[in-house]
Amino acid sequence: MNSKEGDGKCKECGSTKKVEGLTHYECDGCGGELERLEPDPGFVIGDTKPMVLRQSNDRNSLGSRIDLSSDKVAARLRKVHIMTSSKKPLFIDLVILELVDKCGVSKASEGAATLLIEVDSEEKLGRIRKKRHGTKSMGEEESRDYRARAFAAAALHILNSNGQSNTAPQVARDWGLVYLDLASAIRILRNNMGGGNDTLREKPSVLRSRQLRHEISRLRNFLQEQFKMDEVIQIIEVATKILMDEGEPLGPNQEWLTGRFCNVPSTRTAFEAAITAMAELGMPLRSARRLYERLPITGMSYFMERCSGLFVC
Repeated sequence: MNSKEGDGKCKECGSTKKVEGLTHYECDGCGGELERLEPDPGFVIGDTKPMVLRQSNDRNSLGSRIDLSSDKVAARLRKVHIMTSSKKPLFIDLVILELVDKCGVSKASEGAATLLIEVDSEEKLGRIRKKRHGTKSMGEEESRDYRARAFAAAALHILNSNGQSNTAPQVARDWGLVYLDLASAIRILRNNMGGGNDTLREKPSVLRSRQLRHEISRLRNFLQEQFKMDEVIQIIEVATKILMDEGEPLGPNQEWLTGRFCNVPSTRTAFEAAITAMAELGMPLRSARRLYERLPITGMSYFMERCSGLFVC
């Protein structure tokens, strides 16, 4: 239906502005159809072959491509198609995007991105369709984003374990990652890391010792938010003794003996020792919970729910 009145105004909304549509001019105010487009005076009839829609050679492009044409309608279609078509990012791009969105452009995100790209060159992360515990009831897109975040957090975790401090625990908590999913992503990345990775050449006891010392140093920094330095030193000394008594390689000979922490990741081992030390020194339970709130080590929620029995207040 033509919506234009004789005075040039749209009879639906009264606007005098119009834009060129596919076959008619359209009201810029309400989108109503106005008069038909004028024939193009320069139009020349070409061959009778239909306009070609062909697949793009770009492996990341969505849909098809509309060829250039002198026909106004075809040109309009092409313009709309270009605006509505988009590049489909590779899965590795999504992982790095999640990383940068959360951590910004920093040494941590750059290091994690380098690790992820290295692994993806060996084993395409997007092709790994292992079922994730945290994706139950999620749609396809939401599930994809969750998997991307799991790999991003896993890369940060690996760097953190190797002594490059970052916010890996906080990131995993904020994203709501299930511990088993994070552990699986870490394992996948580690299994596909190149042979040039320094940690692969270290003796297990040396690697464990370095990781524990890094975790203890990080705990010291967070404990300083609550306690005076002499109290922090006390907690660290008691925690270190607990670890050594359990056979952890923190002594002068760096021997790693079998103890209750031998199969527990270094992050959890050091954190549990610190909480136990706080309880032994008579610190209040709220201080332990505050530490966990500030440093939410993955996999420690069960322990924190049940550690109240260690504290007297």
